Parts: sequence; C-alpha cells; structure tokens
Amino acid sequence: MKARIILADDHQVVRQGLREILARTADLAVAGEAVDGAEAEALARAGQADLLILDIALPIRRGIQVLESLRADGIKLPVLFFSMYSASQYVEYAKRAGAQGFVGKEADEAELLRAIRRILAGGTSFPAQHRAAADALAGNDPFKSLSRREFEVMQALASGTSILEIAARLGVSTQSVTTYRRRLLEKLGVKSNAELVTLAILHGQI
Repeated sequence: MKARIILADDHQVVRQGLREILARTADLAVAGEAVDGAEAEALARAGQADLLILDIALPIRRGIQVLESLRADGIKLPVLFFSMYSASQYVEYAKRAGAQGFVGKEADEAELLRAIRRILAGGTSFPAQHRAAADALAGNDPFKSLSRREFEVMQALASGTSILEIAARLGVSTQSVTTYRRRLLEKLGVKSNAELVTLAILHGQI
C-alpha cells in the first residue's frame, strides 16, 4: 500500500512539482493538499495520512505553529519541513518543535525522496552539513540571539521585502514589524538594512 502524504505549500507551482515527483514513485501518493496553515492542520488532524510535507512560510498559520499545535495535542503524524528558509537556523527550531526532517527547496528530487522514505521508515532526516556549519558558528553567530519572529523579520528585510509586505505575510501590524526591526538591529549591532544584509551574508543566513 502506498504511503499517503499531505502537501502544504501556498505556491501552486511547488505543490505541482511535488505531485509530479510523487506520481513517479510506486510507494508514495498524495493524500491531500493545503494552501495555508489552517488547511494543513485540519488535514493533519483528520488522520488520513502518513506524512505531512510542510512549508514554514504558510499564510494564516505558519508551519512551525501548525507543528507545535499538533504536537501539543499529542498528534504524532511525521512532519518534513520543505522550505526556502535557511536550514542552519530553522533545523533547530524544527527539531525542538517535533519535526522529523528538513529539506531545502534547492534540494533535488533524489534528496527529497530519500528524506521522505527515511522518515516513513521511522527515522529522521536533517541536513548534516547545515547542522555542522551551525555548530561551528555557535560561539560567534550573532543571529543566535534573535527570537524566531525577529529572525523571520530579519530574513525578510535582508531579501528586500518591505515592512508593509512583511506585516501582511506575518499577520501583524507594521508597527510590530518596526519594533522587531529595531530590536534585531540592536541585538546584531548594525544600524541599517544594508549593514544587516552584509552581516547576514557573512554568516550564511541569505
């Protein structure tokens, strides 16, 4: 019997790509699709799947929030994060929240399928190279001081996203985003977005 997989991503082209990958396998099938965190959580709670492939940057409820909610209620459905965000930062969040794996969207088909099958077999799949890099920088990585939300705002700012767009993406006010920006700049010891970008590049965050 094929393992049933939920695909949760707000980009149609990503879901389509995942569908096509799974369609080429003999042991995996799509059990459902979600375009936001609320839909992803509802499908996960329905108990009709063997694995949830979950994006971090989902609207309504972000991926980490979905996972934390499921685990808080004792739902043990395996979760594989499939994200564009930096693994060196989010791997630790994902592990602490109860995820079984993390694959970056730059990964090839073979890497993704290996992660899926490893998790379905009862294991975990986290990128060792990013974990090693994170460990190596642990003593001097200024980004370790940021909260999860501050880190999300930092990455958005560093990629050139406006405060208005960040507020809409995170579901908070522009004033809140401005506050997060002020705090993270203070913690990182930089004074502008340009300095922030430079620091993020130096530490492999973008």
